Amino acid sequence: MRCGLIAPAGGRLRHSHPDLQVRVRECETAESMDLLVAGEVDIAVVEPIEDGPPPDDARFEQSPLLEEPHLMLVPADHPLARAASVRLEDAADEDWIVSDPGACDHAQRVRMLCAAAGFSPRIVHAATHWPAIWSLVGNGLGVSLVPRLAEGPAGQAVARMPLSGGNTPTRRILTCVRRGSRRNPLIDLGIRALEEAARDHEPRNDRPRFAA
Repeated sequence: MRCGLIAPAGGRLRHSHPDLQVRVRECETAESMDLLVAGEVDIAVVEPIEDGPPPDDARFEQSPLLEEPHLMLVPADHPLARAASVRLEDAADEDWIVSDPGACDHAQRVRMLCAAAGFSPRIVHAATHWPAIWSLVGNGLGVSLVPRLAEGPAGQAVARMPLSGGNTPTRRILTCVRRGSRRNPLIDLGIRALEEAARDHEPRNDRPRFAA
C-alpha cells in the first residue's frame, strides 16, 4: 500500500539520476526492519506497529513522512455513496471487510476505530490484499476502511468516502534508516524523493471519489 509513495519517488530518481540503481521490495513493517538491520535495504518506508521498534530505538533514525486520512470504501450504489461525507457510526449495521489479520493490523485498527465510534463492526470477510477488498466491496458484500493512498483495480464500482467527525482516523507513514546512514548522499537523495512524493499526496479538500 506504500507503493503510492515509493513508486513515484523511484520514478523521480530514475529520471533525475539515470545512473542510480533503484530497487524496491514490498513487505510488511517487521520484515522491512529486519532487512534494514541486515543491510539488505537502505531505506524502509513503514507504518508504526505495536511490536515494532520504539521511536528512540538506537539502531534507527525514524522520521515522519506522511499522515493520511482513512476513507470509507462503499459500493457505488450504496446510500452512503450519495453523501458529501460519512461517519463511522453510519456503517454500524453494515457487513465489514478487512485485511487478513496475518497480513497487517488492518482488522485490529478497524475494530479499535469502530469501538471509539460506539459500535463493534460485524466483520464478515477477510482478504489479504487491497484489490480483493475493492472487489468484495464493489460487488456489494460490505464496506471497509482504507488509507487514502490505498488503491484497487480499475473497473470496481466503489466510492471512497471522506470521513467526518471529531476523530477522523489517520495513518502515519515513516521513513527509517540505520542510525548515521542519513549522511550518505545517496540515502539522503532517496529520502528527499520520498518527501517530494509525500507532498504531492497531501489531502486537498476530499470529496466522494468514485471508481467504476
